[in-house]
Amino acid sequence: MLPERVDSTMRTLCRLLQDRMRDNLEAVYVYGSTALGAYIEVSSDIDFVALIKRPPLPTEIQAIAEVHEQMEREIPGTDIMGAYICRNDLGKAYRDIPVYATYFSQKLHTDGTGSDINPVTLWMLRKNSICVWGGKKPLNYEPALEELLAYVRDNMDTYWAGWIGRLENALETDVPDDSAKDHLDESIAWCALGMLRQLYTLREHEITSKIGAGEYGLQVMPAQWHRLIREAIALKRGETVLSNLSPKARLQELINLLRHIHDESITRK
Repeated sequence: MLPERVDSTMRTLCRLLQDRMRDNLEAVYVYGSTALGAYIEVSSDIDFVALIKRPPLPTEIQAIAEVHEQMEREIPGTDIMGAYICRNDLGKAYRDIPVYATYFSQKLHTDGTGSDINPVTLWMLRKNSICVWGGKKPLNYEPALEELLAYVRDNMDTYWAGWIGRLENALETDVPDDSAKDHLDESIAWCALGMLRQLYTLREHEITSKIGAGEYGLQVMPAQWHRLIREAIALKRGETVLSNLSPKARLQELINLLRHIHDESITRK
């Protein structure tokens, strides 16, 4: 069963899309934390992919935009992200899949920005997704493991290495104080669990949720990092974390953990 908020949101979205797109809408899937059984209402977004039968007409793109505008009126504040692609394009290299529209940050985009159609999404769509509308045809493509691993390695060396660099720069240029606690908490939850999730994929050749990644970290990381990983899990769950360390010491500890995870990921290349 879907979490209540996810279920009501997707029922509304599918009803509106069916009314506006009719014969061009084939199926709608949710993936991500929802499909992995790790949805947390206070911190998880709702990820979806809508499969269409053919490239949408300009009038259909406008209809999709109107659907999401109505969604925002009926269910305001729901953090929903998704993409509209053709089923026949599944199985192609991810860079070759046309993404006709994406929805994120309460806005529809048709210029390719914000597309989450990448090897991680395609892997979850095939192996871990839940069909919430349609679904008469099976997803019969096979995601490429090497493409997934190459993507994750590149993500480690670009996006996450960039995060480490920015945190190190912040440590050198500013002295964090209590007023920066919320920002530091967000960084701990996002970075620690995000990088552990990448490490999980490189080691286990599968995909897990952020909470699952934290629990995995408690199994494979040295004990010196367990307290910080537990903090990250608690913060992801929306719990308040009280630490005896100063903000500067917490930031240094986070940087050290992230550096360790990055070094561990290199051994998997």
